[in-house]
Amino acid sequence: MIFSSDPSQAGGVQEHVFYLTKELKKLGHKVDIFGPENNIIPYLNYHPISKVVRLPIPNGNWGNITVKNDEKHEVSEIIEKGKFDIIHIHEPYIPFVNWDIYKNTSAIKVATFHTAWNNDSIINVINPFLPLFKESFSKYFKAAIFVSKIGKKKWQYLCEKNVIQKIIYNAVDNKAFKPIKKNKNKIINLLFVGRLVNRKGPLYLLRAIKKIISTNKNIKLTVIGDGPERSNAEKYVRDNNLGKFVELKGEIIGKKRISYYQKADIFCAPYIDEAFGITILESLACGIPVVGFRNESFLEILKGYPYPKFFVNNGNVVDLSKALKKLISSDEKRSEVSRWGIERVKKFNWTNTAKETEKLYYQIL
Repeated sequence: MIFSSDPSQAGGVQEHVFYLTKELKKLGHKVDIFGPENNIIPYLNYHPISKVVRLPIPNGNWGNITVKNDEKHEVSEIIEKGKFDIIHIHEPYIPFVNWDIYKNTSAIKVATFHTAWNNDSIINVINPFLPLFKESFSKYFKAAIFVSKIGKKKWQYLCEKNVIQKIIYNAVDNKAFKPIKKNKNKIINLLFVGRLVNRKGPLYLLRAIKKIISTNKNIKLTVIGDGPERSNAEKYVRDNNLGKFVELKGEIIGKKRISYYQKADIFCAPYIDEAFGITILESLACGIPVVGFRNESFLEILKGYPYPKFFVNNGNVVDLSKALKKLISSDEKRSEVSRWGIERVKKFNWTNTAKETEKLYYQIL
């Protein structure tokens, strides 16, 4: 299992790899994980083979490239010595270590695509170029996994007919992420979890909070995550006297992070260009209703959401603040969405995700 996302921070790819490999081990498989150094998540059989270099992306995100961390050996040589049956590469398009591995190893290869973008995103400029790489991608990979329909919609043009394509959704640990009984509190606790980059929308959310507190002062927003936008977020909080209403906690993982979900009353997801959003499942599993921007992946995984108008157009701070106000002021609406969410996430569990992945492995073998 190969991935390139920065393991010194929490993130969707990092969690996906962690939970998927745990479940594959339960099914009897031996899994070795290869990724960047400085991991904070307790992966099994982890081998740090690369260093992360961050680069800005035009849609407001920060992406990674990876370079080898051992000048003496090529990464592909290290992988080849393992004599693996399958090499499963997450986000194979990320240079440079992934490229070396899939071009210079002999084992059968599977790719998983974790990213996608909305129809109005600036990233659509790459769409016409993807078919140009179809022949080279299909030469090396036997199967492609997409974590959502929108993911397949964007990346399927890399796959020739000989490449098996499969949508296998992200999931949530239902045993760890579960609701708890909360005491009624005058303060409504709002929660944001995500990398502090423009694409995740933390500054949009802070602007919405500024509008809300002009009439609703019984709220508290907790921000969990870190990233290049943190200093801008802290400055906005200071400049607009939001210190009483907003707390930036930085990176938190594990059980402590789950406790923040369980204590929250509303989860805020002003995300743009999402392929899935594991944090959405985690919040729903804890019985927390969600408000955010209307990206295509949310419409897919939140099909049947009781109040679809709680998802507003990307970047619309006024409508985001209005949606939050409606949910803040209604215990009944929050309870209704909570019940719906707990039931909805039963569909998304890591055991099923691992079994579907295993089935695909056997199919290509």
